[in-house]
Amino acid sequence: MKIGDQIQVCACKADGSVYRSWHTTIETMDADSIVTVSPLGSEMYDRKRGNIHIGHTMRSYYWSDKFYNLIELFDAQGNLAQIYINIASPLYSEDGSLCFKDYELDVFKYSSSPARLIDEDEFAEAVVTYRYTKEFQEQMYAVAHEALKLANRWQAKPAPEFGGAHVK
Repeated sequence: MKIGDQIQVCACKADGSVYRSWHTTIETMDADSIVTVSPLGSEMYDRKRGNIHIGHTMRSYYWSDKFYNLIELFDAQGNLAQIYINIASPLYSEDGSLCFKDYELDVFKYSSSPARLIDEDEFAEAVVTYRYTKEFQEQMYAVAHEALKLANRWQAKPAPEFGGAHVK
């Protein structure tokens, strides 16, 4: 893998089953992280909705040592609209794709408001479905609180450009 390569990212449930996947381009990478970019309108497979087109330009940050990944979502004019953080496993490689296990807790931040923890109901369901231990639950809530702080202080880079212009 190198900068500029197209890769497939798979978001998986805790049991490893893929619930969402998309192709994206590596913007930067180093030993500890990969940053990818996807233009507005990119196709994404969603297990419940089928093939959909994303409504924002995305820049996604994945770290090899963090239990979260961060997505910057930009509107058609290139303005930061949202920050979304999945509480999830670090990236791993499987069948030529980069994957992460989504543990259901999320942090959401509109550019003009404080970050908030969401999807605690989905996490509660996952606790039962995937038999998360008490220790794991506590660890994921600690990660979520770290992610809240990160979202509130995050400084997004300018929107990615594709072909010399923001995708409209």
